Amino acid sequence: MTPFSYQRGETISIALDTVTGDPLTVTAISAVMKSVPPGRTGVPDGAPVAASFSISPRAAVGDIPPGWTLSIDAMTSSMLTAGNYLADARLEVAGGVIVTEPVAIRIKPSVAP
Repeated sequence: MTPFSYQRGETISIALDTVTGDPLTVTAISAVMKSVPPGRTGVPDGAPVAASFSISPRAAVGDIPPGWTLSIDAMTSSMLTAGNYLADARLEVAGGVIVTEPVAIRIKPSVAP
């Protein structure tokens, strides 16, 4: 899995597209990212949340399906340690729960203050 790459202090923004169904049937959505320890490829059980995403609905535009934009603001990003992270989203739909596949994120040190 090729990670999305961001510098510390940069706004992190990821699109979550609706692949099937109607996004209006989603009654709740949350998304977080957790740090992947060095030498590991996954997040250990009980790992603390490094950052929570703000979530904004997104309408379909042309070939881009409807969905949500998951964002972490620049201030929160500046507090993250450089390294690898995994993020996923939890959606409540029609009384059930869907958890997305994890997305790899790499935070790189920045030169700018």
